[in-house]
Amino acid sequence: MWLVWYGAVSPSGTYLTRITPATGKVLSYASPVPQPDGFAVRGNRAVFTRRDHNRRTVELIRAERQGTAWTVTSRHRLRVPGRAVLRCGQGRDGNLWLRTGNTWLRIEA
Repeated sequence: MWLVWYGAVSPSGTYLTRITPATGKVLSYASPVPQPDGFAVRGNRAVFTRRDHNRRTVELIRAERQGTAWTVTSRHRLRVPGRAVLRCGQGRDGNLWLRTGNTWLRIEA
């Protein structure tokens, strides 16, 4: 299970934490994307989205984990069928479900 959270001490700090339910092991990493609207992780790959306010585009960011750090591997703008709202992306099982307007888009990590 992965979660993203924002640091209370540093408002610009965003972190990814992996929790292994079977063992309770917790590992945290600095996020390569500050304040994403959505994210999904599969293995050592992740996909993040950041919405463009009041526009029909989102920034799609892909990253890979190498050791103890995440590194951005690609960024591009994605035109979507409707406006993306705050926290519009939901990650599950390595897929990011992005809601734009009345449409759900599936983006694989």
